[in-house]
Amino acid sequence: MNSHRVYRLGLYEKSMPGELPFEEKFKAAKETGYDFIEMSIDETEEKISRLDFSDARILMLQSLSLDIGIRFESICFSAQRKFPLGSLLDGAADAAVELFKKCVDFAVKMGIRIIQAQGYDCFYGETSSAETREKFLDNLKLCMEYASAHGVMVGFETMENEFMNTVEKAMYFVNQAKMPYLSVYPDVGNIWNGANDIYQDLECGRSHICSVHLKETLPGRFREIPYGEGQVDFKKVIQTTRQLGIHRYVAEFWYTDEADYRMTLKKNNLFLKRYLDAVYMTEV
Repeated sequence: MNSHRVYRLGLYEKSMPGELPFEEKFKAAKETGYDFIEMSIDETEEKISRLDFSDARILMLQSLSLDIGIRFESICFSAQRKFPLGSLLDGAADAAVELFKKCVDFAVKMGIRIIQAQGYDCFYGETSSAETREKFLDNLKLCMEYASAHGVMVGFETMENEFMNTVEKAMYFVNQAKMPYLSVYPDVGNIWNGANDIYQDLECGRSHICSVHLKETLPGRFREIPYGEGQVDFKKVIQTTRQLGIHRYVAEFWYTDEADYRMTLKKNNLFLKRYLDAVYMTEV
């Protein structure tokens, strides 16, 4: 590694075919130039069931990681869409807290340091309100007490909703919770559609941003936009994030049935590293 290259670029797990075995995902990410993988724990039963992996299964994954030279280092915990902390449905928020704690336990066993939490107070069939926001904050504090006790960092993802589509909105809850293990994990594509000034919005999170999702978007469109075909100015974004002291990034894009998914992984790695290298190999 170049001594001046002080950033790391991870790969979102859903950029690869879902049916690939873990060993093949590790190899694909490693061989196309990524430094780590961000695991998906989404709302499907298949992904949520990972939280119940046996110790033997976890040891197998850790052994594969050591052999191949790449590992899962963070979790995108999008299962929270189905289990939001502010839900007013009977028993739903309690179930959300328990699932969050289960995710923390899994992270500890896996040696994963960061959980990217979703900025939803409620989702399916509910509308955000003062009551859901209050419940969200109360349950967030319970979750963060547990995460803090286990030394796991939690970072809010900036979403595509009005509740938390900017760093400034995420920071409101960080400041209310007042817990050192709670931070912001912005998705720059999402805040491009949510903030009036993306660079000032990122500044709102100074000293509280643990990592950044590098994703492309278009006005009103949040997913599956190829890099370079959207609105995000990656050079200026990365210049800003570096000035904020950020050195950890994840390439967030999705597998969309490409014939050669590895070619897409490599192409996107080269696209982002062109900007990352240009910024991080310049003295500041």
